Amino acid sequence: MRFIEYRGDKISKLSLGTVQFGLDYGIANSSGQPNQEDVNRIIEYLYKNKINCFDTAQAYGNSEEVLGRAIKDKAELFIISKLKSDIFKKNAIKNVEQSLKNLNISSLYALLLHDSELLFNWSDEYAVIINKLKESQRIKYFGVSIYNDIDFELALENRYIEFIQIPFNIFDQRAITQGWLEKAKKHNKLIFIRSIFLQGLFFIDRNNLPKNLEQAKEPLKLFDKYSKKLDMSIGELALSFVDSVATDSLLLFGCDNIEQAKEDILNYNQLKRLDGQSIADITKSFKDVDESIYNPTKW
Repeated sequence: MRFIEYRGDKISKLSLGTVQFGLDYGIANSSGQPNQEDVNRIIEYLYKNKINCFDTAQAYGNSEEVLGRAIKDKAELFIISKLKSDIFKKNAIKNVEQSLKNLNISSLYALLLHDSELLFNWSDEYAVIINKLKESQRIKYFGVSIYNDIDFELALENRYIEFIQIPFNIFDQRAITQGWLEKAKKHNKLIFIRSIFLQGLFFIDRNNLPKNLEQAKEPLKLFDKYSKKLDMSIGELALSFVDSVATDSLLLFGCDNIEQAKEDILNYNQLKRLDGQSIADITKSFKDVDESIYNPTKW
């Protein structure tokens, strides 16, 4: 397992997103929401394989509670959860306390806003709340999950934002074209990457696409050509591209069962880094993928 260091903390670069633990999630997910026993097995396996960072949210159904039962008595974990902006405004402290109770922990490594609404009308009262949460050691860092370049620039300029969660994958290359990775590093903000597999779209049957995603067929076929050319599976290529470009960022992955968890860890530990020419070729080939394909809110 590879790790990154952020302000003295050693965090597994590959980190688990747990939306599947609380909701039926992912366009290619056919097994549905795992039960508690399955989650316990997944977490135990990941813990033994040095995965120490987990991402959840109150909006992910009962994901916090399920994860909390699975990580009980496990030490030295970095747990990140999220609140929607309207909930943060109403009663951030009460909701953070609820998340801590759900997760069976005393402090969140980071609390993220699930959306950027607060950043557009930032108030000193939000800074006061963040400081209270930090002073009481309920959270260590604060951040936001962004969806576009306007969101990102607001997060970059806000001194209270330390973590920025972004979408980044072969189809969605705004992290490269908009310079998100370089800008965040310059401002000492940690990038947390989601949607590496584009919610499972990369794995879907090319000949059985939903009607609203038929326009993705040609980019997916091109993806397959690169997979064959580079002698990498779809999952390996998707992960290697992001891992090779975003060298100082955390990478979120999800899994629905223990078999998938084992495959993901094996693939990552044996992952081949893409060379500069391959990265350049892939970047050029997919730079014009339409937002209706890479943005799940448009599906």
